[in-house]
Amino acid sequence: MFYPERMQRIRFVVHESVKQRALKKLHELGAVQITDFREQLSKEEWKELLTAHPMAAEVRKVTTQLMAVNRLLDVFSMVAPEQEEGFFKTLFAPDPPEKITVEDIAGEDLFTAADDAVAEVEKQIQEPLEQLEEIEVLKGELGVQREAFSRISSLDIPLELLGSGSFVCALVGISAKKDFTPLQEELNNTAEGLVYFAETPIAETETCVLVVCMADKADDVAAILRRWDVDRINPGDFSGSPASAISDIDAKVAALNTKQDNCREQITKAAGQWRKPLKGLREQLVIERERSEICSSLAKTEHAVAIEGWAIDRKAAGIISEIERCCDGLAVVQVAEPDAPVEKLPVALDNPGILKHFELLVKLYAPPRYNEIDPTVLIFPSFLFFFGLMITDAMYGLMCLLLGVFILRGGGKYYSLYRSAGILLSLGGASTIVLGSMTGGWFGNLATEYLGLTFLNSLVVINPMVDVSNFLLFAIGVGLLHLNIGIVVGIIKDVRRNCIPDALKNVWIFFLEIALVCLYMNAKTAAIVFAVPSLLMLLYAEKGMALFGVTGLLGDTLSYARLMALGLVSFGLAVAINALAKMVWGIDYVGWLMALLILAGGHLFSFVLNLMGAFAHGIRLHFVEFFGKFYDGGGEDFEPFRVKRELTELK
Repeated sequence: MFYPERMQRIRFVVHESVKQRALKKLHELGAVQITDFREQLSKEEWKELLTAHPMAAEVRKVTTQLMAVNRLLDVFSMVAPEQEEGFFKTLFAPDPPEKITVEDIAGEDLFTAADDAVAEVEKQIQEPLEQLEEIEVLKGELGVQREAFSRISSLDIPLELLGSGSFVCALVGISAKKDFTPLQEELNNTAEGLVYFAETPIAETETCVLVVCMADKADDVAAILRRWDVDRINPGDFSGSPASAISDIDAKVAALNTKQDNCREQITKAAGQWRKPLKGLREQLVIERERSEICSSLAKTEHAVAIEGWAIDRKAAGIISEIERCCDGLAVVQVAEPDAPVEKLPVALDNPGILKHFELLVKLYAPPRYNEIDPTVLIFPSFLFFFGLMITDAMYGLMCLLLGVFILRGGGKYYSLYRSAGILLSLGGASTIVLGSMTGGWFGNLATEYLGLTFLNSLVVINPMVDVSNFLLFAIGVGLLHLNIGIVVGIIKDVRRNCIPDALKNVWIFFLEIALVCLYMNAKTAAIVFAVPSLLMLLYAEKGMALFGVTGLLGDTLSYARLMALGLVSFGLAVAINALAKMVWGIDYVGWLMALLILAGGHLFSFVLNLMGAFAHGIRLHFVEFFGKFYDGGGEDFEPFRVKRELTELK
């Protein structure tokens, strides 16, 4: 609980014939972090015995199948998307995750099942999917054509006469209004006078241009029109006027939409039948890929395979027993003390019950190193105390407690992150209720001064709005205690590492504190007795930076004044909201409603603001001031080779 789990180096040598069985069992046990054996092959004791294991041939196969399954699921998501839960529903009232029951198959059996499923789904959706793609292309083309015809819909131009014929070519286009005299001259010169030009305004800023020329001059005329920014309209296969063509296009689009709906219905039907089986297959293929890819981290001889990794010491015996049983005796297992530098050893935290959820706060900073104290048990009481002290309102604490309970009864039942958040909020709310009642906060002064619940005053130990100086001294005292705990833990850590000079570098702080207490009690001689060794130890520890050592301690201590500051802000804001509600209460007819809205909205806003502030500043005091006295962090999480089944369960 105070230190990470003790690790052991574990090595397996198994016969090639039972390699897959051994890997499958290790994957299911989820208790060994497999490391890359190839890093050891350069050492003398290994390079003559072992060679690197090649990548498994199954990796390419399983990757191809995963791509095929993902493509089909993407089609289902595009055509028949699943309804997703919103954030608040997931947080407070999620639907229970539905597990997909699958067969316990692997290797060739899994590959065959995946191939059969993919082939069957493709058979059902290939034709409607191709039709959907064709329809989208046709609708796009028709849309462009309709947009072009809509610009000249007011004109009665026979579309079938536009384009190139045997002798002449008729071109029509849209251009911004301008003087076309130079254009006509250029066309006449190019077409040798055999050209007809007409223009018709179709909007305030646009003009429709019609040009008729000999067929052999059509390309040259078209190039001139492009140079003059005339947007040519291609009539395509349409006939009649532009207005009638638009009607034809609308009819074609309607028919395409009907055909599109039929295709979507076919794919939606296939999605209803195959979405869950494909998701189950995808998760099984991912598991199979992990087992195949791990082979590249192994070593081998002609007939055996070597596996190396890390295991938690207390679980090693069970792992050995399981591997020997599954391999029918064709396995040798060695367990030894760690043979790597401590900074490279994986870290598994060992905190029971509620403490497990406070590991989240530690990992927000960094996991501890292997030989370092786990601060989870230390952060548990102090974070809750700081959280409650900075909110200082029992009713806000009740709201926080209820919020945590609702999360636990909602998303907390299925999601570990929400479960941890619910527990943190529930315990923080309970702490706030206790400390809020001791500071007289019940929606500020609403309960005691406005609702007449004066008996609550009997619970008050300190009123932050009246005893401001005492509240500040209390916050500073709590901060000093917190820092002293951190210093003591740091001394213990350094002594365990045999770093005695480092262990003594902060002892001067204890002598200084005793000297200040003696000075406060007017015991000047005793104060000098403790102050002198404090100064000498400070100079020894900090040398030329002694002054910064003193200012650093002063800054760390005064930083805890935020406990008082946020407590005052919380109480003061609540009092201001109550006063504002009182001011509007007397307004005729609507005053009571306005007051209730101000109370509800104001206190909700104040609760959210103080909740975020208490969390952020509570974490800050631990990460900067407290951890700075003893904690380094930077460890690597223990990540065992483990089957991750989020969607599936075995029959």
